[in-house]
Amino acid sequence: MKLRIPLIIAAFAGILGACQDTPMSQGENMTQKQIIEKREKILNMANKALTRLYAQNPGVRKEIEQAAGYGVFDITTINAVLLVGAKGPGVIFDNKTKTHTFMTSMRVGTGPGLGYQELYQIFVFKSKEALDQFKVSDKVGGDLMASTTVGTKAEQISANPYITVYQLSEKGYALQANYGGAVYMVDPDLN
Repeated sequence: MKLRIPLIIAAFAGILGACQDTPMSQGENMTQKQIIEKREKILNMANKALTRLYAQNPGVRKEIEQAAGYGVFDITTINAVLLVGAKGPGVIFDNKTKTHTFMTSMRVGTGPGLGYQELYQIFVFKSKEALDQFKVSDKVGGDLMASTTVGTKAEQISANPYITVYQLSEKGYALQANYGGAVYMVDPDLN
């Protein structure tokens, strides 16, 4: 029995690692061409996610245009019995400066659940302070939120009243009741 928990954790870490297509930090191993291609892939993902969100909820377009900024993440989530893990690339757009910052996200949690899901997570920052707090230089930023969707708008409830979060499922399923913490970090290799 004592060996079972460590084995489950090790298996979960292996599964999550296998879903990762590239190492977290690989800048010194990537050519300039590969860096540009990865940036373009993330920007294309963001456009695809926003197009889907606007089709589902047209009012969000005006909300994003009037916001201090917004972020789009492509998240892969795995729920394995009592463990939850998620990770993926993303990009934050500053509407005032018209700049973007490439990010990575990672989430670890616990609670009963089972499934695999690929989804888009879109953050809308209603204030400059919320935007700056989220992308704290080369440190960790983030937001606490409940991972329950509200109605058909795919809106999540954020602990910060200056951040609205939307989540769109791309594929897969997840039956879960869990909690955990997510971190969003500036990607030093792509910025």
